[in-house]
Amino acid sequence: MSSKHKSPFLKTLRNDAIYVVLRAGLMVIRMLPRKVSLVFITSLARLGYWLAPCERHKMVKNLEDAFGKDYTPAERHRIGEQVFRHIAGNAIDAVLLERLLTKSPEDIMRIEGLEIAQKAMAHGKGVVFLTAHMGCFEMLSPRFSQLGFPVLVAGTRIYDPRIDALVAENRARFNVEYIPREGNLRSIIRGLRQGKAFGVLCDLDTRVESLFIPFFDRPAKTPVAPFKLALRTGAAMVPIFAQRQPDGSQRVIVYPPIEPSTQATQDPEARLIEVMTAYNRTLEELIRRDPTQWIWMHNRWKSKPETAPDTIPEIQPETIEPALLEPTGRMQLS
Repeated sequence: MSSKHKSPFLKTLRNDAIYVVLRAGLMVIRMLPRKVSLVFITSLARLGYWLAPCERHKMVKNLEDAFGKDYTPAERHRIGEQVFRHIAGNAIDAVLLERLLTKSPEDIMRIEGLEIAQKAMAHGKGVVFLTAHMGCFEMLSPRFSQLGFPVLVAGTRIYDPRIDALVAENRARFNVEYIPREGNLRSIIRGLRQGKAFGVLCDLDTRVESLFIPFFDRPAKTPVAPFKLALRTGAAMVPIFAQRQPDGSQRVIVYPPIEPSTQATQDPEARLIEVMTAYNRTLEELIRRDPTQWIWMHNRWKSKPETAPDTIPEIQPETIEPALLEPTGRMQLS
């Protein structure tokens, strides 16, 4: 029986089972010492890499396409194992956000360039933080809220209201303002004009209106909306990325705002392409320094330029990606 034709009873039964398993898993993780959870889950993740042939093959191929002969086959596998371990460790820390950020926020998340973000906020037109699936990005929102940033996040409602309630409860603990993704573009624009911080994950090939921008020397489908939103409102575009460190802490790097050059200011399309290219270049340079930090199982280049739209579309509410600062941001690993 296909999922499309499942009876309401079976669907309810499945959702109940998922909810029970999720609650039990969260309870166990929160009861155990963090070190115990990390040792267990990261060891399991290493095994999982070898038990997931489809994801493993995608990772190896993407690494080969991106780096050529810079890494041997054995080195690519070592990178793949570490990627799985990083994802697992970051997932544990996402569950333990409240404990970690209450006990020792400065130790768990060290921010380089905080003054850049503060200066961008002082500009008064809001900030669009541009990030990627690196490190425990779910921790960015509460940490920056602790530091006094008025944080605005957006996300799609979860299919199960009980899980959605768990997420909302987690957000509320850190005074993070949440806006449902569906049809709330005006609320996001209003938040930016009020001087708030809003952010997006811009590193995936997803079903949103996009342009093809170079990434590892190949055209990669990159979402338009975050950049066009910033250009329209005058909000600062600040790249910000997290990296998991060997001691289990997070290193956050805040880059200077991306600004179009004087030559491009009179051409809207040129301005848009320029700032999107600057973001992809910044992300690529960081990944090249440590490729274990990014999710190579995602097929970043699955879409081809011949499918690109002829014109740059107007922003629609559904084109806004779930926020970089959203505690429950889900990785799309297709």
